[in-house]
This record gives sequence, structure tokens and C-alpha cells, in this order.
Amino acid sequence: MKFLRYLVPVGIGLLIALADLGNVDLLFAGTLLLLMGFVVGWWWPRQWWLSGLLMGGILPLVQLWASVVQFPMPYVPDPLQGLLLLIPALLMAGFGAIVHNKTPYTPAALRARLRRAQQADHHDYEQP
Repeated sequence: MKFLRYLVPVGIGLLIALADLGNVDLLFAGTLLLLMGFVVGWWWPRQWWLSGLLMGGILPLVQLWASVVQFPMPYVPDPLQGLLLLIPALLMAGFGAIVHNKTPYTPAALRARLRRAQQADHHDYEQP
């Protein structure tokens, strides 16, 4: 299960990077990193920084690989642009961790509230 904590951000970053190889602008990759950075930061708040680094750090590596193997791309990859995408990935992973820690609506709390609501709807329920 611990391995999944590293594999999910790397897999998300790899999918975003591979989808970005045929795209000319970095807005596509940046937007997906913002969205998925929040999700991964919310899901694993204790290691938000590592998740952001793993997701955002894959993009320059894939661009480097594509230039080494001479993969046909519609643009000339710039490693600095790929490294700049670390910023939105880290920011949103941190924001997701903050939201996770500040909200009382964690998945376990939501399940408990739903269970209490279902009990209250039952006809034999008496309030204490």
C-alpha cells in the first residue's frame, strides 16, 4: 500500500507528460497538474511535497527522453518550461493538504455522518 503512494503521482505525471508530447502549449499540462496536484495532496496530505515533486518532475524527464530518442514533437522542448511546471504541482498539492487538514469532511467523517442520518431516518430511532 505504501508503494501506491509513490506510484500514483508518478503515473499521473507520466500520463500528463505523454499527453503533452503532442501538444504545443504547456497550458494543458499545467491545468492537469493543478487539478491532479490538489487531488493527490488531499488524498495524501502528509507527503504533499513529495507527490508534487513526483508529478511535476516527470514532465522534464519525458521531454528529455523524447529529445534523446528524437521523438517527433510539434515543438522544441525546453527543460526550463518543464521545471516551471513543478510550481503549480507543488502549490496545488500543498493546497490540497491544507484543505484536507482544515475540513471536517474527511471520507471517514462523511461515512459516519451518513450512517447517523440513516439511523435517524429509521422509524425506531430515539434520540438520546
